Amino acid sequence: MAASGRPDLVPPGAGRPTATLEGLLEALPASAVLFGADGHAVAVNRLGRGCFVIDERAPLPSQPMAVVLQLFGTPALDAAQAAARGASPETCTIPNGRTGRMTEVRAVAFGKDLVLVTAVDVGDRDAERQRLARAERERRGLLALIPGAVRLVGLAGHIDSANDEAMAEHAEGPPADVRALWERDAPYDLVHHRPLGLLDVPAMRALAGQIVRGQRLEVRRRSGRRVVEAYAAPVTNDSGQVLGAVLIDVDVTESERLVEERSRALLATHEEQVRERRLSAVGQLAAGVMHDVNNALNPIMAAAYLLRHHAESPAAVRDYADRIRKAAEIGAATASRVGRFIRQEPVHAGGDEEVDVSVLADEVLDLTEPMRLRRSSETGEVRIVRSFAEAARMRGIPGEIREALLNLVQNAIDAMPDGGTLTVRTAREGTDACIAVRDTGVGMSAEVRDRAFEPFFTTKGSKGSGLGLAEVYGIVRRHRGTATISSVPGHGTEITLRFPAVSSPAAVQVAPEPAPQAPRRILVVEDHEDGREFLRRILEGDGHTVDAVGSCQGARDRLGASAEAPYDLLLTDVGLPDGSGWDLVREAKAAHPRLRIGVITGWEPMAGAEKVREAEFVLRKPLRAAELKAHIATGPSLASPSHA
Repeated sequence: MAASGRPDLVPPGAGRPTATLEGLLEALPASAVLFGADGHAVAVNRLGRGCFVIDERAPLPSQPMAVVLQLFGTPALDAAQAAARGASPETCTIPNGRTGRMTEVRAVAFGKDLVLVTAVDVGDRDAERQRLARAERERRGLLALIPGAVRLVGLAGHIDSANDEAMAEHAEGPPADVRALWERDAPYDLVHHRPLGLLDVPAMRALAGQIVRGQRLEVRRRSGRRVVEAYAAPVTNDSGQVLGAVLIDVDVTESERLVEERSRALLATHEEQVRERRLSAVGQLAAGVMHDVNNALNPIMAAAYLLRHHAESPAAVRDYADRIRKAAEIGAATASRVGRFIRQEPVHAGGDEEVDVSVLADEVLDLTEPMRLRRSSETGEVRIVRSFAEAARMRGIPGEIREALLNLVQNAIDAMPDGGTLTVRTAREGTDACIAVRDTGVGMSAEVRDRAFEPFFTTKGSKGSGLGLAEVYGIVRRHRGTATISSVPGHGTEITLRFPAVSSPAAVQVAPEPAPQAPRRILVVEDHEDGREFLRRILEGDGHTVDAVGSCQGARDRLGASAEAPYDLLLTDVGLPDGSGWDLVREAKAAHPRLRIGVITGWEPMAGAEKVREAEFVLRKPLRAAELKAHIATGPSLASPSHA
């Protein structure tokens, strides 16, 4: 052993290795041992001392090849001996007998005197190779399982790999890069309805660091236009740098077709259900109207029969005439309620006034006091709670609002057969004037609550017509308001009406009583022969001069021939056989600006603000003679001295 403590590097009689050779041996990134021609070790680097069997107590040249390489067994020894005989370099992978890890042993001859044996631990490399192989198998499996076309794109836009679905999408073969894919697809954005440029396609957006989820595109694939949902995401390294992108296109063409077919089927089913419900509602409406109208016609027919057989008795004639009038008014009220519900036209300007809903609510409670007292004496006490606000004011028709509240209060009392508490509350809430009627009665189920505003729907059996809440709803809508129901079975019901509020009370103006006027010259336009004749007789009975026609053209002819004796008033129906009465009103007003015009209609007298303003008054059939006479009495005659 040398003084430095290192074993001798040269066997007896051999020359010492040069410093260059020793340096090269140490520079090798592997365990290395150098053998001489006699098969004994000549030199070993530091890595080799931990890998080969080296006896540190004996001179290195005394350690034979078989001992030094014994940890790697016969394969390593055979390779070294073959190299010493001048054979080609041999490499074998064998486990290290000390660590058990796989080691790559290589033997190389240097001339005739030296043999170099290196050993490299390849356990990690094999593990990495196996890991990469497993990852590649898993990647191929995932690509095969994904229900769509999958492409892996490099940073330069080249398509590195694709699954079978993607490979089969283009008849001319798979595109090589993103540009070629864009050119073949000609993608069209179905959401924004525009073709996509190259920089806007999902692949380019992903290479720019964006994530694309479910972009709906129409593309040219499989010899036709297809609809796909495109997904794309960047592939990055640990520092966040983009290395490429993964693209997934899911073909949803068939799904779109199925959705459209199902949507059409559902729409058709829904329309059929709506049609059936509409027909059912019309049937209920017709049945209810028939019931109420027949009830009104029955006393009319009976009174007409008795009137004919008691014509000689003035008292009987007057009595039966009054009975006929009252029965007709009941039928007219039924038609009016149905008409208000069906049309739900808003109250026009000039047909309303400013009202205090608290005053109306108080009046209705006073009107229903006998009903409350009777119920309290028969079953259980019905208590009244008034909670009125001073600032709850609105514009509307007081009689209609009063009628709506009367319906609500009567329903609330009926809903408490064993007594309870009826609370009527008014309030100003934001821009709304509110009226709420609450009872502590039986309440409503969800089904009843949903149908409560339908015409002729009732839970009272033969005791109810089913027009009450429907009429309330129509009145509220006509006043541009809303009606809501809150109810719990067994705990009562609250119905809240909301109307546009006004800020302050307006001064009440009382119109003066009209003074008696001279007879008028009147043109009546009515297509119903009996109605035209009765109207003529009523007007002529007051001394007026009346011409009556049954069509728009007849009215135009009479108006055109009235230059010398102009008419004071035009009374016209709306539904005429050759046109609309409103068109006649407009024409007559343009040709005769000083002509007064009144409209008589079987519909609700709310034909729209513009049309209503063209007429001085609108009356609803059945006509009340007193109301018509009051309108005729106001206004001058064109034949009077003031107009001469």
